[in-house]
Amino acid sequence: MSSVWSNQPFKALYTVFFVLKLVVLVPLVSLRYSLRAARSSPEWSLRVCVLAVFTREFFDYYARTRSHGLAAVQAAHVKANSQFSLAEVADPSLYSALLAPGAAKPAPVGGLWFPGPPTPETDLRHEKVVLHFPGGAFVLAFGTPTSGKDVAGVMTRHLKATRTFVAQYRLSTDDSTRFPAALQDLVTFYCHILSLGLDPKNVILSGDSAAGNLVIALLRYLEDLRSPRLPLPGGAMLWSPWVHVTAEAGRDYAGCRNSDKDVLTASVLQWGADAYLPRGKPTADTLPFISPLHHPFRTSVPLFINAGGSEAFFDSAKDFAREMAEVRGNRIRFHATDLSPHNLLMSHKGLGMNHQMEVAAKDAYSFFN
Repeated sequence: MSSVWSNQPFKALYTVFFVLKLVVLVPLVSLRYSLRAARSSPEWSLRVCVLAVFTREFFDYYARTRSHGLAAVQAAHVKANSQFSLAEVADPSLYSALLAPGAAKPAPVGGLWFPGPPTPETDLRHEKVVLHFPGGAFVLAFGTPTSGKDVAGVMTRHLKATRTFVAQYRLSTDDSTRFPAALQDLVTFYCHILSLGLDPKNVILSGDSAAGNLVIALLRYLEDLRSPRLPLPGGAMLWSPWVHVTAEAGRDYAGCRNSDKDVLTASVLQWGADAYLPRGKPTADTLPFISPLHHPFRTSVPLFINAGGSEAFFDSAKDFAREMAEVRGNRIRFHATDLSPHNLLMSHKGLGMNHQMEVAAKDAYSFFN
């Protein structure tokens, strides 16, 4: 359901109110959390406490005003034209079963290469590429050069990746972009990467938050499809994956341990679920692709899962990792980052958790190798 604040002139009025609110909050929050006893977690630094409050405020603003940020990402893609690459729709036969065109149809989608795209002369057969999908509750766009550069830096330094491709799938904005549109896009991006001549074993999938959910769905789809034209990747990484997506997402989140101090909000998750879930109740065939918790599956792809000890998704991510590990033949590594709130990969620089990010990434590297 659309919010009254998402339409003008109410959106402009709410934005003015939001800015004034932040001006008042800055000194109050800084003063409050200068006292360690008042902090959400006594072990958190003042910096983490303050940033958690303001991140929640921004997420709530996005949800109330339905500000998805897609126009800004698209504009950034145009400005970064030398790094931009468009993935065209693949062979229609590769979008089968639940991905077959219906209300949602495969479409061209774009992303950014870091440090830059391969040239026609590049021999990609021995390059290691991370195909990363940014989170955003299915409704927020984060595929910008700035955030992409941070992610690529981690992959280059600690995962020894030659290149990183940050792929911005379609957001859920109307019925044509509900599930399975974003999953169709992941297939499109993966086909695009393989079409360049990469050895699939040198491709590592990566996704944070809601995109971690999508990476799980892509793996399940590839395992079910078993097409020689879509061979399995060498590994996959999930960073704070959203594995329990239901029509009551906001209520589910509010009932989670750590939800009162984590950076996400019930409002943004409810918006995401409302926009992403298909019309009507998910079927038995589609539910595992939407909400993978309690729906483990067999995969020969090594799967690395990271979650923060101070985030609300921690328990569900850990439970999903355990369920997957119990499937015979699966290789699963669950890495817990103590004290980290949601999405260490995207927030480590702002939170001053560079060391924790390095430890997690190096663990992923050792796991894959």
